[in-house]
Amino acid sequence: MIELEIQVLSDRREGLVMEIGQVISAHNYASLRQRLTQDGRGALLSMLVRGPSEQRLALEEMLGTHHRVLSFEAALSKEAMAISVAAPKVASPGLVAEPRLAFEAPAAMPDIEQVEQILPRLVQDFPHIYSGLAALKSKVTGAAQDPSMFLAGRRVGLWVYKRDYAGGVSLGLGDAIKRIAVPALRQIAQIEPRGVHVHVLDCPMCDSAGGSGCRFYGGYLEGLLGAALADRKVRARQLSCRGAGAAHCSLEISH
Repeated sequence: MIELEIQVLSDRREGLVMEIGQVISAHNYASLRQRLTQDGRGALLSMLVRGPSEQRLALEEMLGTHHRVLSFEAALSKEAMAISVAAPKVASPGLVAEPRLAFEAPAAMPDIEQVEQILPRLVQDFPHIYSGLAALKSKVTGAAQDPSMFLAGRRVGLWVYKRDYAGGVSLGLGDAIKRIAVPALRQIAQIEPRGVHVHVLDCPMCDSAGGSGCRFYGGYLEGLLGAALADRKVRARQLSCRGAGAAHCSLEISH
């Protein structure tokens, strides 16, 4: 178990504690204390939470892509770090090894640090994002690459939603795909939409030599539609990829 100090910045305070608390609880963390303040930037929620170390990265990913979160910071609490330093040496291997295991399971975890580093470039250059994505793909290798591309897509998709579509009327999935997902995806790719299916034609990140990069599009769609349909869990499932020999990259959207 670890203790984390979390700060979440949102554009409004109404319901913030409840919604962030639900994310905390869903990852088996408990809130030890919390404080909600308001300043010129927005509503700032500070929390001390305790939970399993293996859920830390998943929790941070969900906070980073939550539709209420403008930005957030998370770090081991000073109290927990002080206890760790003062602990007998015989216990230190366990204390060090437990959080390391989370970072050494790349099949399920993105490289959050690399994604955070590339996000300002993706936002600044948008919609010309492919040089930034190529840089991310080159820095993150192995099993962490797909979830990292996916996380980058979710963060960019959420940013595009907040910039271009926030405050609109409530939509069902079909209308949200037509009115939000399709035009937003066409800003960055040549696509062929077919209901809940989307074909990405000539994906520049996917080829037989360089492997796949189209997990970014799945994250992008989930970031867009997850914010538009905040009361439902949206999933963009990859059906095919040019990097695996298919004619084009295809995704299926569901909730």
